Amino acid sequence: MKNENTAPPYIRFNFAMGLIHGILFHTAMAFSAPMSVLPVFLNHFTGSQAMIGVFSALMNAGSVLPQLFVANKIESKPRKKPVLVVAIWVRATAWLILGLLAYFCPPGKPTIVLVALLVLLFIFSFAGGVATIPFTDIWGKALPATLRGRFFGHRQLWGGLLAIGAGFVVKRILGNPDIPFPRNYSYLFLLSFAFLAVSYIGLSSLREPKGEVTGRTRHLSVFLNKSVRILWEDRNFGLFILTQLAVGFAAFAMPFYVLYGKNELGMAAEHVGTLVAAQMAGGIVSNLLWAQLSERIGNRIVIILTSATATVVPLLALLSSGVGWRLLIAVFVLIGFSISGGGIGFTNYLLEIAPEQLRPTYIALQGTLMGLPIILPVLGGLVIDAYSYQATFLVTLAALITALLLSFTLKPVRNIGA
Repeated sequence: MKNENTAPPYIRFNFAMGLIHGILFHTAMAFSAPMSVLPVFLNHFTGSQAMIGVFSALMNAGSVLPQLFVANKIESKPRKKPVLVVAIWVRATAWLILGLLAYFCPPGKPTIVLVALLVLLFIFSFAGGVATIPFTDIWGKALPATLRGRFFGHRQLWGGLLAIGAGFVVKRILGNPDIPFPRNYSYLFLLSFAFLAVSYIGLSSLREPKGEVTGRTRHLSVFLNKSVRILWEDRNFGLFILTQLAVGFAAFAMPFYVLYGKNELGMAAEHVGTLVAAQMAGGIVSNLLWAQLSERIGNRIVIILTSATATVVPLLALLSSGVGWRLLIAVFVLIGFSISGGGIGFTNYLLEIAPEQLRPTYIALQGTLMGLPIILPVLGGLVIDAYSYQATFLVTLAALITALLLSFTLKPVRNIGA
């Protein structure tokens, strides 16, 4: 790899623009956090935990559906940025419309906001699925492997710092009795849009280097057959997918920790902001560890430790029934740890094991197969409705122990030239 003094000039520029995007994107999502703010918002409309799980599953489904199709279309194109730019601005527009609807919706008709949320969350997620392929492929070309751990770590570190501040803003807005529902949430959605818009200006400014391609676009059936062969022939990639699927079983309980605190442990709605801040703080602290481990040792160890951290989350949630809702602060700190570690470890490991010409296919396979757990939040909600929160947490714990065991089967990889 070239040293930083002789590296192409676009590397420094892209590093800066990527930091702007990542920092502000993390902040934007903290204002309407899918694991804390949105479940409480939805709880105003329905007491069914399964229905709340449906919304969580919907977000995951939208991000999965387009990925193989997009990969097939752009794999033969040396530049993928035009697809990325269109997709990210569709995402920003979805939050703008949602915020405006929540603000101007008549107080007696919040159902309008609920229906809009259903549609707009799907659009937001679907556009995110489209953007994932060019986004990940571009970073595979735009930054060398030895910079990626530092890059993704700093994005999450500084984004997490701002997101902690966003968590306290959430607490002030939701705890203010003078701001009625759903207008209080409209403020949060509009804040998300504002930060998203600025972050996407940075992402739209990327200088994409030309990459190696496979040739002309093939028929989708040919592309799918090739994709299945890759999964079968590349054993380490297959183990990587199994490990990430098992870690993804965390989604079985993820939307319900905050509702457990609110509905079972007596937590006030204003403390949702405290949990948001705790999650972001966990992401910040852990980045100091994950980025160093990724660069100095490799991403396999990051995946192992991420799996171990995720395993502790449902265990602490089970213990909180005897301690009180404040133990959920530790739960959300560790959620921040595991999400941050997964973002660095799984992403960078994939970029290192995927051949450059087939990188979009590997990314799409990963993204599509990660859609298999999309039904998990619904199932988790059904278990809660039929049995208890504790039953859902126990099932999650068993699955994450399996994930931890699988993570040890991955090969140590360090593709310096990637």
